[in-house]
Amino acid sequence: MAYTYKIHHLPASDPILLPFLAGKFASLRLSALTVSGPAFSSTFEIESIFTSSQWISRLQRPLLHTFVAVAYAANTPPELQTIDAGDWIGSATLLGPFTKDIFTIPESGGPEVGDDDVESKWQMTAVYNSPLHRGKGIAKMLIQSAMEFASQEGKRKGSRVRIMIHPRNVLVKKLYEGLGFVDAGNCTLAEAYLSNGDAEMLPADGGASDPEKYHVRLGIIMMRVASAS
Repeated sequence: MAYTYKIHHLPASDPILLPFLAGKFASLRLSALTVSGPAFSSTFEIESIFTSSQWISRLQRPLLHTFVAVAYAANTPPELQTIDAGDWIGSATLLGPFTKDIFTIPESGGPEVGDDDVESKWQMTAVYNSPLHRGKGIAKMLIQSAMEFASQEGKRKGSRVRIMIHPRNVLVKKLYEGLGFVDAGNCTLAEAYLSNGDAEMLPADGGASDPEKYHVRLGIIMMRVASAS
């Protein structure tokens, strides 16, 4: 079957539509955790017990922007390619904008971050594409949509988008390199959790009881900086 694809910015402030969209997002997210579990900081076991209200609350978290890839039958007219129709087959999360103080990771070994009046700063995470639709450029579309949103929200400033990936995830690294991201230091698992909005994934002691897991600087940081338009 032939498809056409469209990226939507999920309207988390719509009280009427959000419960329905949260249900669709929950199904997509749980599928992602089942298919590509190692790529995420969370697990299916944790999120499968979330209630409907918890899914809604997660989508309404401050500074969180969710982008969804939707597949439609190839002959679907543009006016019918709405977020509540079609099959949800991918998503990406963008967090921000953050201030320089919050965004900066002092010991990462990365480049100096610009001041807040010069650039807006964002964290991208949880990029996923269903295996049935891979090879169609969906992940690239999701990432580009998030980057375009960051640039537009910068309000005539430059924008800096950061991602953190596992050192063994070579294919993902190549994808981001192809979109203009460059190496920008290294992070610990604890820093990745905090930067990706997953602080609740850290143990109560912040990982001090297992420093090899949480505080070894193995994660790869990549950034893409866009000049003001």
